[in-house]
Amino acid sequence: MSKPRSLSDLLPGLTKDILGKQGQLFGKMLAEWTHIAGADIAAKTTPLDLKYAKKLDKKSQATLHLAVQSAYALELSYQKSLLIERLNMFFGYPAIKDIKMVQHDNIMGNKKPLAKPPRLLTMQEEQILDKMVGGIQENDLQMALKNLGKAITSRQTK
Repeated sequence: MSKPRSLSDLLPGLTKDILGKQGQLFGKMLAEWTHIAGADIAAKTTPLDLKYAKKLDKKSQATLHLAVQSAYALELSYQKSLLIERLNMFFGYPAIKDIKMVQHDNIMGNKKPLAKPPRLLTMQEEQILDKMVGGIQENDLQMALKNLGKAITSRQTK
């Protein structure tokens, strides 16, 4: 009798015949898009497709079709080679040869805006946190609780 497995373990095997190797690469890229592109670029772009040449071989490279906010297209065109380099580092080989930008405001209108960074704590708030965790002897626990306190306090508005 086999033990239960997570869906994420089963999915690649189930979709391999439908999507092929290229589809799995695209799925991995989508899942890690923010990590690959960076939060700023990922907030203004959405990968649409990987297009391969008709003749597929071991050295086939793809063109990434990328939906981009119209106002951001020019700025991204200057960063295209850097993004190709990041993608190829992610894949572990030169999988992407080019990026075709598609100005697609319908898709991009549904993207969530970047979350604003948490505010910095005041000196008084820092001192209060230090007093609260000062009596804890274990350094790791003290640091973890102080970081938790900073995270909670920085989200609160004044």
